[in-house]
Order: sequence, then structure tokens, then C-alpha cells
Amino acid sequence: MKGMADLFPSAPIPATPFPDTPAAVVRVIDTETAGHRLEDDAVIEIGSVDLDLETGRIFNPMESLAHPGPIEINPSARRVHRISDEMLEGAPPFADAIVPFRGASIYAAQRASFDRSRLKLPGRWLCTYKLALRAFPDTRAHGLQSLVKYLPLDLGDVTERLEGSHPHRALYDALCTAVLLRRIAEELLPRCAGIDDFLTRAERVSTEPALLARLRFGRHKHVPMREVPTDYLEWLVREPKMDADAVHTARHHLNLRESAQLAAIARLLPQDA
Repeated sequence: MKGMADLFPSAPIPATPFPDTPAAVVRVIDTETAGHRLEDDAVIEIGSVDLDLETGRIFNPMESLAHPGPIEINPSARRVHRISDEMLEGAPPFADAIVPFRGASIYAAQRASFDRSRLKLPGRWLCTYKLALRAFPDTRAHGLQSLVKYLPLDLGDVTERLEGSHPHRALYDALCTAVLLRRIAEELLPRCAGIDDFLTRAERVSTEPALLARLRFGRHKHVPMREVPTDYLEWLVREPKMDADAVHTARHHLNLRESAQLAAIARLLPQDA
């Protein structure tokens, strides 16, 4: 893919603090919550599967409800995940529910900052949303179910596990996210020096603001970022309290344009004999 070096740049490979854990296995995890701000929220369901990046195998499905205690579920959140109070009766508290999900060296989630802040699981974290923006920048939308539809994702080997469930249940979304990460790896791994290199690049991308494919607001809303005028990108960078993803993306494209201009000038200069 043209420009892949810019979309998925190389990074130094750090030593892992979990040397006994296979580096190629990622625990793909999803969280459903009561739907409040972080400080007021409660996890009510966790689901995960493990993905072997070397073989593409998805295995070890786990799921657990978690009782939210005195925290009430936001009606808007309940309409999305459809987890009722009756379903939560007898569920373990979060402190017990989280135990089986611990122990992985690498976790991945579609919006990793959301899941990581609530689960507080140590390890390296990958964000499949930010990675999908790098791997598939021209896809129509980058929400999980949009990627299932528009890439499209082949869910064939997880179909049996999906039956009887629906999007926005934790295991269902974890399964779809695992298939997405597998597809991302298929796209990006051939451009890397092995799995360690891929994971290091992916982790760095996951900790940065998102590299948006299209502008999400303003007079250039929905326009691909590579087509947004330079003066507007410069305004985005200067504007106080601007969305971090927009600023990061604007700087990225301004740097690309500056590099292209310098390269064009260099080609016009006389070459030494």
C-alpha cells in the first residue's frame, strides 16, 4: 500500500516483561458497562478470546457477567447491550469476575482506552480501532460492526460461537475484534520484520491519537484528510482545545506535504557531476 511506511512506522523493539508468555498470542477482550463516566462506571460483562498471530487460530473463549453493586445501569447503555438486572442476579463482583482474564502479556480491544481504563489489566495493549485506521484508511467507517460489514470480515470460523448472541455483548464483540485483528495482521505483518516488529509498531500506534481517515466536523466534514486544504490543516493545529485525533492527523498530513515539497525541490536542483 502506498504510504504504508508513514501509516505504520517502524519502532525499536522493547524487552518484554513477560518472557514466558508466547509473544504471538494476544488476548482480545471486550467490556460492557453500566454506561457512566469512568469514575462512576461499573463493569457488568467481560468477554475474551485468544488469537495466535502466527496461525490465525482463535481459541480459549471466556465470558462472565459482573454484578455492578449499587450502581444503576444507564437506560441508554441497557438498550445497547440488553443486559437486564435479572441476568445480573447472582453474578460475581468485578473483583472475582476479572480473575480468569488476567495473565496475558498482550491485550487488544476495539477501543482499548475504554477497556483498559475499566479492567486495569497490566500488559501491553493494542487498539484495533486505531490499527484499522492505519491498515484500511479508505474503508467507509471504522466502528467494529461497520468493519464487519464494509471490509468485509469473514466470521466463518467463529459463527458457531456468535449464534444466540448479538453485537454489544462482550464475547460476541471480542470474537469479531479477534477476526478484525487477524485481518489487520494479514495486511500489516508482511511489511514488518516479524511478529515482534509488528507488535511493537502496533503498540506505538495504539498509544498515539487516532490517525483519522476523514475529518469528523467543520466545513470539510467527511472529506478524506489527505484532501483537506493545507490552510485548514494549519488552523486545526493552531486551534486551542482542538480534538487530539484531529490535531495528530493534521500534523501527519502537513509533514507529508512538507516532505513531498522538499523532495520536489531536490529533484529540480542540479546534481553534482
